[in-house]
Amino acid sequence: MSILLYYVAVAKVFSGFSYSACEWDCGWYIGIASAGYDLHPHLGGNTNGQANWAFFPLFPLLLRAIHAATGFSYQLCGVVLNNALFPLMAVASALYLKTKRRETNAYMTVLVFLASPFSLYFRVPFTETLYGILLIALLFLLRGERTWLASAVAAFFTASRPTAAPLLAVLGGARMVAHCLHARIQGTDIARSVARAVAQCLLLGSVGGIGLLGYMLYLHVHVGDALAFKHIETAWGRHPGNPVAHIWHGLRARDLTAAAFLPGHEESLTYFALACLVAACLVLWAFLSGFVLESVLVALTLLLSTATGLWSSTRYIYANPVTLMLVSAFLQKLPRPVFSLILCVFSMVQALFVILWYQGSRFLM
Repeated sequence: MSILLYYVAVAKVFSGFSYSACEWDCGWYIGIASAGYDLHPHLGGNTNGQANWAFFPLFPLLLRAIHAATGFSYQLCGVVLNNALFPLMAVASALYLKTKRRETNAYMTVLVFLASPFSLYFRVPFTETLYGILLIALLFLLRGERTWLASAVAAFFTASRPTAAPLLAVLGGARMVAHCLHARIQGTDIARSVARAVAQCLLLGSVGGIGLLGYMLYLHVHVGDALAFKHIETAWGRHPGNPVAHIWHGLRARDLTAAAFLPGHEESLTYFALACLVAACLVLWAFLSGFVLESVLVALTLLLSTATGLWSSTRYIYANPVTLMLVSAFLQKLPRPVFSLILCVFSMVQALFVILWYQGSRFLM
């Protein structure tokens, strides 16, 4: 609560919390919630050639529902929704990590979530919180063999973001492999276990894909292109490419300057590339430490977020509950004074990020 009060207090210098928190992609989501999806790309201005098709419908639909029920502004609806879900996501993530590693401290994991600089995105009107809580719910439900309920959650998950469908495919494949390995270890009927695993995977994919397929069908009817959400990314200068090449290009850019983090300046590609390398090291550590599924999910997120460029990659990678769980698991292996010091540094960086966010610094978009 004290952290949220800091957000509100600092925002008084600007235009108030709900409006100051609405930067960058938030405007697109508010536009969808209030006026629906575009029929044609925008002409002229800063958004020339762009359209809101790149932004998936679940979050703006929830904003519209909350607005209809409360009369709050759409910006305030986004703030209320995310700040209500964020503590639930943090606690659920801590409990999930506890099921994976009994030696971890759930309270300390929650502190990592609260202190992380990138938890900024869980408090502003972006999709990170909604996407994150659905992802954690899927991990819990699939771990508990509740496939039907997981499939229903997955349908909402794939309607929340373009990256959801590939992650759902990994989750389904992981459950199938886990079933087969369990059958082999237990010495039970392999063929029967494989058939059951395939059936569950198909159920998860067919029901879970409803969110994505529904949006694609809507785009086909609305604008005549079921993949408009993908094709319109070129208007932002995003083109499919080699993630490794993008990271290498970022490292060679040598544009890591103090000015790159200030309002009114272009963001640093080197900063994004270095953040990706840190994430890759975290993935490797997690895999070797036994967090196989979690490391694959973060690795896939890393690849997807850099496949069309480095912009916003830090948000996709680090404002992710699975990444933060792995960060927490790693930090809890350090001596307690070091852990506490890192949390203090995290909190101070988050405090700085909040101010820079309100000022519209590009590296945070």
